[in-house]
Amino acid sequence: MRSLCFIATFLMIGTGFSQTSDNRPGGCTGCFSEPKSMLLFSGENGDLNLVTPSGTLTVPHLPNWAGQEATPLQAISPSGDRVAWRLRLMLNADLVKCDPSNKRWCDPQPRPIFKSVMGVYSVRDKSWKQYGDFCEVGSAVFSPDGNKIAFFAEQKCTVASRDDGLMILDLQTGEMAPVPCSGYKSIFWMSQLSWSPDGKFLAASGAYGQGGIFVIDLASGEIKTIAEGHDPSWSPKGDWIAYALTVECMIVHPDGTGARSVLEKEPKWMNDTLDKPIIWSPDGEKLLLNQRQIEGYRNRVIMVDVASGHAIRISKNGEYVLGWVPYSDK
Repeated sequence: MRSLCFIATFLMIGTGFSQTSDNRPGGCTGCFSEPKSMLLFSGENGDLNLVTPSGTLTVPHLPNWAGQEATPLQAISPSGDRVAWRLRLMLNADLVKCDPSNKRWCDPQPRPIFKSVMGVYSVRDKSWKQYGDFCEVGSAVFSPDGNKIAFFAEQKCTVASRDDGLMILDLQTGEMAPVPCSGYKSIFWMSQLSWSPDGKFLAASGAYGQGGIFVIDLASGEIKTIAEGHDPSWSPKGDWIAYALTVECMIVHPDGTGARSVLEKEPKWMNDTLDKPIIWSPDGEKLLLNQRQIEGYRNRVIMVDVASGHAIRISKNGEYVLGWVPYSDK
């Protein structure tokens, strides 16, 4: 049974998760849980929340975290033991006076100095690790085995000398290497990235209305455009790639054939903008879709059965759902 969040919480010893007295996850407004699942949600003030049927864990911030001026996507590992997130850090936070109610405003004397890193939070160790030193870092995605992270990184900030592209971080060695492709310049840094279940390909997209959906061969760097749209999400079975097309959620086979709308049988759900990310259930049979009113900022999440096209609303005026992986409290 799904549960909505709030009510008083207590700490579950040894797990770091809080739980409400009536088994509703706490600390995450409008969130929900799914049986035998862990869900990743955005939260207020840039928080991230991991929600299970047993409760909620809020991922802590680093002391010199400078807020997120933009919204590249966070990622949860396939086993739910790690979260990857672009962290924007202020290097001279001890010298710069900032308004605590608005992290985007700081006294320009001295001028704040920032860097971006790929941050990886360990749920088990309750600690962050930082990788790289970039001008900017974009959306992240874990490999199917959880040992690597693909993300977009910008090395230099000057218009005259840009050096950006897709990177792959090996979590076992800490080493990073660029994806060997020549057409990645058109990939939008904040769009959803998705790894094929066999680990051989990445799906990416250009900026909204530009470039379409790309499939990148990680061995050769070859790029193939398979559809018009943005924010692709590869199904766990490997047979479909879901993506956004304004208010529609489309699915297409990885070879570019069979494109169709998953909401064509219930068009009443296509009145609002489809926001990133698009999330598959671990069994590949359902999709969670974040929808935002075209006029306004209220968000709702709907669940769609891909085979039947039947959709139901899961939450209203709550947080964005960012990931869905299997979970066991054993």
